[in-house]
Amino acid sequence: MAKTENNLKVRVDMSRNRIYCTISGNISKTDLEKFFTDVRFGVADLKPGFSMVTDLTHCRIFHLAAVPTFRKIMHYIANQGLQEVIRVINPKNLVFKQILNLTSQIQSYSPMYVNTLEEAEDKLDAAVKRAGLRFQIINKSIEFKTDSISSEGQLVDISIGGCAIRTDETEISPGQMIQTQLSLANKKSETVDFDLDGNVCRLIDGGFAVAFSEIESSKRELLQECLVQETRLTTRS
Repeated sequence: MAKTENNLKVRVDMSRNRIYCTISGNISKTDLEKFFTDVRFGVADLKPGFSMVTDLTHCRIFHLAAVPTFRKIMHYIANQGLQEVIRVINPKNLVFKQILNLTSQIQSYSPMYVNTLEEAEDKLDAAVKRAGLRFQIINKSIEFKTDSISSEGQLVDISIGGCAIRTDETEISPGQMIQTQLSLANKKSETVDFDLDGNVCRLIDGGFAVAFSEIESSKRELLQECLVQETRLTTRS
């Protein structure tokens, strides 16, 4: 049987502050470890707020042994000031289903998925920069209050600029001022409580999204640190 070739490439565009990764073939843990080294060299040339585009259209399968390294890469780049992640995928490939299954079970950042590199470039060129990378924190409760209600929901995702909350509460409407409260772990695995004010910016299926009010820089840095730390912690069983 012929050996399946794999191809892992990293390219940096310093003028656009972007890193481009290509992953194709069948990927083992050894392959991904070498790739991790290349990613670290690439990120070193970029400024905080960089974007990452990963082309997975010709990737066939990730071996299970490579998953810990995959998570290690995700955590590393999130800790280096990553702003936006776009993955170029072929929806018919097995690896796309593998990645969706994996990311539904672990705490991680939330990427966008597109079908072509051109679409990825268009989204990055046209997009208004978000305040920060979105993180999926699994099974995390968040309390919220408005002038008329006090309730609790489940965090869908969160960044230093806002969050999405899943709740059965129906007395929520766009434009409302809202106070949120949640607890996260810092680098020492200590619990840090965050009280974050904002306003309801839109309704989503089964909940609503919040845009946080301006947060002082030290609190923003601590929130970002805790969100990155949370991605290293418990996964869904």
